[in-house]
Amino acid sequence: MGQEAITLLQLNQIIKGIIDDAGLNSVWVKAEIGELRVNRNGHCYLDLVEKNPENDSLVARSRGMIWAQNFRLLKAYFESSTGRPLTTGLKVLVKASVQFQEVYGLSLIITDIDPSYTMGDLAQKRREVVNRLIEEGVFEMNKELELPAVIQKIAIISSPTAAGYGDFIHQLENNPYGIKFYFHLFPALMQGEKAENSIVEALEKIFDHSSFFDAVVLIRGGGATIDLLCFDSYWVAYHIAQFPLPVITGIGHERDESVADMVAHTMLKTPTAVAAFLIERAAVFLQRVDEAAAQVADLAREKIQNEQQTIENLSKVYVPTVKTTLQRRRSNLEQMVAHLPVVVTKRLGSAAYQLKRFQEKMVVASKHKVNNSQQLLNQYYQSLRRYPIRLLNASRQKLDYLEQAKNANDPVRLLKRGYSLTYQDGKLVKNIGMIKKGYPITTRFIDGRVSGTVEHVAKLGKKE
Repeated sequence: MGQEAITLLQLNQIIKGIIDDAGLNSVWVKAEIGELRVNRNGHCYLDLVEKNPENDSLVARSRGMIWAQNFRLLKAYFESSTGRPLTTGLKVLVKASVQFQEVYGLSLIITDIDPSYTMGDLAQKRREVVNRLIEEGVFEMNKELELPAVIQKIAIISSPTAAGYGDFIHQLENNPYGIKFYFHLFPALMQGEKAENSIVEALEKIFDHSSFFDAVVLIRGGGATIDLLCFDSYWVAYHIAQFPLPVITGIGHERDESVADMVAHTMLKTPTAVAAFLIERAAVFLQRVDEAAAQVADLAREKIQNEQQTIENLSKVYVPTVKTTLQRRRSNLEQMVAHLPVVVTKRLGSAAYQLKRFQEKMVVASKHKVNNSQQLLNQYYQSLRRYPIRLLNASRQKLDYLEQAKNANDPVRLLKRGYSLTYQDGKLVKNIGMIKKGYPITTRFIDGRVSGTVEHVAKLGKKE
């Protein structure tokens, strides 16, 4: 080679010298956390990236590191300021010194972090999610559903190990009104990178049984309040907004409401607040039912009392009248009993007379019926006498006709009229198609027969 070569170490030393001479010991850098891990010594290692906002492609990447002692301070400061964990996917503004080592290459040693930058980015993302839901026309859909007067059959989305879930169930089961609630847990992760998909899957499972439930309760409690990014997720909010059942949230936000809270039918702060809401709503309904029942009972008692008073008043008016009427009716009845033998005798005499008249009419009618029947029988007798004669004449006429037809078609008669009959193989030839060339034939006349062999066969209009 004609060119002078240097070693890799020499190259890295040159790069290190250039970076050291640049004085990049305290630089504020904006980046997204692509990956974050903490080793057992407490040191935090980050993969810092920058993406193209148009197509989300990677345009820059560097390693970052926070020493254990500094990481404990920065982590607590960031989480207390933002209410969010320092985790993958966040955009951060960090103060770092640029170091280059011959073996490990370029690294950013992070010494400080500005939470306000991340909060601004998160707020911007939340605004974008809210605006997208509004533009798609789904933001208010769940709020427009009618909440049942008593929410008794509840689908719960929560972590089964969360203390908030246990408190919620205990409060429902031990409510002071003795109200019976029916609930079923659809387990889901409430924090972490997989929480979004887990919550959406739980909603889809509830959807398959939505006809059984009155509402969905999404609760979280008993854990850290900083890991709530999943409740600002577009897909979680999108599914809640369009869910066919009212969704009630109690996910523990103390500072403000998440996007999931915004689109849910009812937002409450904690699981116990949700339980209290359900219990009080049912208790108010029971109180209204009791009040209505009491009003009905009062009206019924008042109506009964009024009717009793009316009956008493009527009895005072009608009792004397009834007594007089009964006495008059008793007198009339006694008179009727006294005249009853006379009336019965008259009725019996009239009935005997009517019976006699009926018997006379029956005799006359019977005679008339017998005469009519006798005439009808005579007619049938005359008809039956004439029928065999007519049948015999008709049969004789038919036989004569058949005899004439037979004689008309008699072969002898045909032969007498000059016709002949031709046979071949003992069969009567009826058309030219039955004649076989070269075979003998016999022709019969009235007075004899002629035999010969067929030499030519020709149909009408053709020659063979």
